[in-house]
Amino acid sequence: MDRTDDPRLQLVPAGERAAWWLLLLVGVLPVLVVGVAIAVQVAGHGGMRRADMIALAIVLPACAILWRVLRQAMRRGAVLVSPQALEVRSSFYRCRIALRELDLAHSRVVSLDEHPELRPLLKTHGFSLPGFRSGWFRLRNRRRGFVAMADGPRVLWLTGNAHDLLLQARDPAALLARLRELAAPGPGT
Repeated sequence: MDRTDDPRLQLVPAGERAAWWLLLLVGVLPVLVVGVAIAVQVAGHGGMRRADMIALAIVLPACAILWRVLRQAMRRGAVLVSPQALEVRSSFYRCRIALRELDLAHSRVVSLDEHPELRPLLKTHGFSLPGFRSGWFRLRNRRRGFVAMADGPRVLWLTGNAHDLLLQARDPAALLARLRELAAPGPGT
């Protein structure tokens, strides 16, 4: 399986909106909660205790490490194609599906604003922030789907035997055309 060199076929990376949400939820919020808890403790006991110092010494680096790991995961995304299969890697998740299992005749580029039944509804095994979704979701049409999306409503909807895929490629139409080209039987086949 080769990673395609065509950047149009690759996934749209997570945007600044998702990065800010990650910073807020993993960095600012936990530090704020611990800071308020320590402030309440200090006000009640008249001084900072050793346990408060230890809590700060643990929470601050833990939040920084967690933020770094999740931020790197959000940047991880690749589409790999071959005449036999499509493999999508996004954050911590991966989906590999044989091209023969995809219904490429019915797959298409859609706007989720026009097709709300394809929107991810329930995260079953994934990573999600406002502006970023990665992993396995239950779609509004009740089908299971592998999702790799950043901000924006235009996605490539690939329907398959077992599940669907919602991919936000830089050029979803070009990715669909490439998959159809690879899946087409060659001469003499």
